[in-house]
Amino acid sequence: MLGIVLLGAVYLLPFITTGKNTEAVDPAAAYDTAPESVADGLIPANSGFEGKYDKAKKVTVLISGQVKEMTLGEYLPGVLAAEIPASFPDEALKAQAVAARTYAMYKIRLSELGKAPPESHKGAILCDNPKHCKAYINLDEKAAELWGSKAEEYSKKIKNAVKATDGVTVTYQNEPIAAVFHAASSKKTENAADVWGTDTPYLKSVDSPGGDASPKYSAEVTIPITEFKEKFLKKYPNAKLDASVSDWFKASRRSEAGGIIDVEVGGVRVAGTAIRELFGLNSTNFTVSHKEDSITFHTTGYGHGVGLSQYGARALALQGKNYEEILKWYYKGVTIKKPV
Repeated sequence: MLGIVLLGAVYLLPFITTGKNTEAVDPAAAYDTAPESVADGLIPANSGFEGKYDKAKKVTVLISGQVKEMTLGEYLPGVLAAEIPASFPDEALKAQAVAARTYAMYKIRLSELGKAPPESHKGAILCDNPKHCKAYINLDEKAAELWGSKAEEYSKKIKNAVKATDGVTVTYQNEPIAAVFHAASSKKTENAADVWGTDTPYLKSVDSPGGDASPKYSAEVTIPITEFKEKFLKKYPNAKLDASVSDWFKASRRSEAGGIIDVEVGGVRVAGTAIRELFGLNSTNFTVSHKEDSITFHTTGYGHGVGLSQYGARALALQGKNYEEILKWYYKGVTIKKPV
């Protein structure tokens, strides 16, 4: 079915998520998971904030190297806390909750269809590695560390966003979609085909407002020439980097959203995603400048650029759009499925 169109690629996408939320108004600190406990003054996970549909659905998650079984009602608040600023408008948080739930249901569906998770998952359907699945923290344990005096307020916001959308998913042809998301796109989101090579009907490029509100919307990475050559030649030994630096990058292909699909570097054609990963760039939407002893990548946007833009969701929520409208803005031709 088209709704499961990413079967071959879903466990191989290196930048499928934004990762731990290290930007904007309420950054997530580094974390370690620990035995379950409830921080003083916070709302326990099972005190009514877990809706009946999310409570009824269980999933296995690899957390800090250990497989744990939990309900979606327990899992999703930890994803939101790690992935999106809790200060964002409620409708943006609800949209994120539905996207995260849908992605989990998508992975569960893949498992039901016989698609085994990678060996690194140790048999779990999901993991807390944002390069694989979604980041996750134990919200009740880490809220004070994340948000200080606002810990209780933000914990309630996140848990309410999950409960208010209890059981709601995004579907395409009656199947849960691969509801990928990222922090901030440029003026448009990316087509999945331009980033991962897989044409997906609901992951098309759309106009996306508000990305420039992200503090990482515009960024630079400067690399010494010697380091660039060492890293690049290690991965692409056939590249010829003896000529002038000004001749290294040629014939780039850009998507309609501006991201580099691929570019010729030293005579070798390389995917923009590979360059992003190799040099730790914020996005594939980059230009290159150089000095005698260094190369600088100038990036626009933060994340892979496909699907829901979190800062776009924020902007649309501030315009008065609700979470269903936000989701349908970013995922084309989908249905918002609510439990009966």
